[in-house]
Amino acid sequence: MPSATPTRPEPAPPLTRRQRRNRFRGDIEGMRAIAVLLVVAFHAGVKAVSGGFVGVDVFFVLSGFLITGLLVDEIARTGTILLADFYARRVRRLLPLSTLVLAATAVASFLLVPPIDRKGIAADLAGAALWGANWRFAAESTQYMADTDKSPVLHYWSLSVEEQFYVVWPLLLLLLVGSSGLALRAWDVAFRRMALALAVLVVGSLVVSWQLTASGSPFAYFGLHTRAWELGIGAALALARPALGRMTRRAAHAAALTGLAMVVGSALLMDESTPFPGTAALLPVLGAAFLVGAGTRAPDEGVSRALGHPVLRYIGRVSYAWYLWHWPVLVLANTRFGQVPAGSDTGEATAAHASWPVVLAAVALSFALAVASHYVVEQPLRHAGFLKSGRGRSLRLGGALIGVSLVSSCALMVGGSSSAEQDAVSAPQAAGAPAAPPAPAPSPAAGEEPGEEPGEEPGEAPAERKPAGPVTPAEARDDRPRDGSDCYVSYDSTSVPPADQCRFGRAKGAKRTIALVGDSHAMQWRPALERAAKERGWTIYLFAKSSCTVSDAPVWLKQNKAPYDTCGQWRDKVLDRVAGIKGLDAVVIGRWMDYRTLALQADGSQSTPENIGPLWTEASKRSFAKMAKATKRIVVMKDVPRPAADVPSCLSQHPDDVDRCGFDRDQGTGLDAALVKAEKAAAPKAVCFVDVTDVMCPAKRCQVVTAQGQIMFRDTHHLTAGYSESLWKVVSDRIDKAIRS
Repeated sequence: MPSATPTRPEPAPPLTRRQRRNRFRGDIEGMRAIAVLLVVAFHAGVKAVSGGFVGVDVFFVLSGFLITGLLVDEIARTGTILLADFYARRVRRLLPLSTLVLAATAVASFLLVPPIDRKGIAADLAGAALWGANWRFAAESTQYMADTDKSPVLHYWSLSVEEQFYVVWPLLLLLLVGSSGLALRAWDVAFRRMALALAVLVVGSLVVSWQLTASGSPFAYFGLHTRAWELGIGAALALARPALGRMTRRAAHAAALTGLAMVVGSALLMDESTPFPGTAALLPVLGAAFLVGAGTRAPDEGVSRALGHPVLRYIGRVSYAWYLWHWPVLVLANTRFGQVPAGSDTGEATAAHASWPVVLAAVALSFALAVASHYVVEQPLRHAGFLKSGRGRSLRLGGALIGVSLVSSCALMVGGSSSAEQDAVSAPQAAGAPAAPPAPAPSPAAGEEPGEEPGEEPGEAPAERKPAGPVTPAEARDDRPRDGSDCYVSYDSTSVPPADQCRFGRAKGAKRTIALVGDSHAMQWRPALERAAKERGWTIYLFAKSSCTVSDAPVWLKQNKAPYDTCGQWRDKVLDRVAGIKGLDAVVIGRWMDYRTLALQADGSQSTPENIGPLWTEASKRSFAKMAKATKRIVVMKDVPRPAADVPSCLSQHPDDVDRCGFDRDQGTGLDAALVKAEKAAAPKAVCFVDVTDVMCPAKRCQVVTAQGQIMFRDTHHLTAGYSESLWKVVSDRIDKAIRS
């Protein structure tokens, strides 16, 4: 916080153009260049700068310093703040280029993005146009650290934070010192008020950021309340300018070197696993503050002089434009040219990645667009005399530009309502598509053996019978297992209801009693087993939790960037609950293959497919030993084949050529082999495996739509509920065989 003597800046008339040029600080443009280079490199996937996202924090500090400096100077000169003039300047500075990028992104998204995804982007565009993108992305639980397969306007969150801050901050200054002429009468009193308000803002926001970051809330990353302290640090520097100017040169040089090391070190040492912002953001924020403070005293010496190099100054000059252009160009390049490597160790958010030549071309294109738009749009409108001569014109221009952005959003929304997401897709033309099992039929009459249709093989159906499951991309996206209970819980919950509340099928006299336990890949088998319970008189107990393994291993939760502690608590409760179920024939485990990279080793590092074996064997032994109290048989559902891309998105792009959405069997199946081997070693006599790969992928190339047009996946790794239900007979047959073996 500023500890400067409350020295009032000398009242002076507005500076001439030459005076402004003489006072210009090239080191600040150089800092902008460093910030934007870090962000672009991070988004382009340069592994050396795994913490390049801290460039945004540098921007926040610079913005707080520059804008607060202008506001404080205006208060010192006039005793107040002319809000209309302030916002008119903000409009001319930001909105023309922002609107151009939003409109261009809307057009490019219409041309390149799958129809099913355009409506979501249209809503994002509207949020960005209204400077509320940060709240929208937080509400959607967007993970900024995830791969660049997200919204092409995700980066507008930081612009939204800044503009929200500059709605509140000038009003607060005006209320404190600018509405009564206090600054002209008693500058020391006005200074203390501003410093005190700033201290409360910075400390309060930092505490909130620390608390929310620790909780894993997405609002921690995107919220104004968790980021205001970073802008406040810059504002504190603006208040402290008189004191900073009295630093010794030696102190300024030391501060500059320290600050540069802190910023660069943050970019090199931090990564997506760093809980951020919270207290971790102190490193780049204070580093930027040291650089700004040092440059105030010695702008043409040492590090500050190096930052003022012409190349860095030029990049810094176009940094706003480059920041706006680089993200949509990268995201849309990945959409158009990216491929998901089958069998890659991606997490839940499987991303399409373009090749390095494409990425480099996208970065170069975004810089070219930045330079062109800087000279053609940004600078001419920012300094246009007809706009500067009347603030009303600038404000009306701002309203018109927001309207243009909203129209672009609406146009994409309307244009995105393509029949490609609403119409049924065609059946695969290539050989080897799985046949859709029969649509649900009435339960058999008394005396008939359910599920035994003579002459019918599992997974086959008469050609004339329509599939029961989803047949359009839009239906597939939303086709999840139905569950209104607490038997399937999300990340934060550890609750486990009594077993009878998580039971479906017969309460008594069941032919088979099974406990289905695991994560969402266990939950995806609920439709199949629920149908089996109805048709075959089984009793099923369901206990599932998002991304939580039954094997007693600590795992990393990417959403929270922290160990998944609630998983272990939930698992202990579930195993105790399962141990209390009487007459249990088997525990059926569903789990996805990604635990091979999410399980944590003893030193806290994430596992790899090469070293997961011993850890997973021991973890499974502990859990299987507890299950042995209730049953002698443990059945593990091998993970389903993994498509190469999001299936509904791909099908909405190619509804009449669904073969393009298929994938090679060798690359997309058997990806959980390391887990299977470890589980078998944990309990060789008790564990059996059920694999439906032969049903889902009977040929060398796997299809994502059955021969009857039923869509099999709702994303990259979950079955649609309809397709799961259609597999009830083959799944229940194989589970029954495993129990009897």
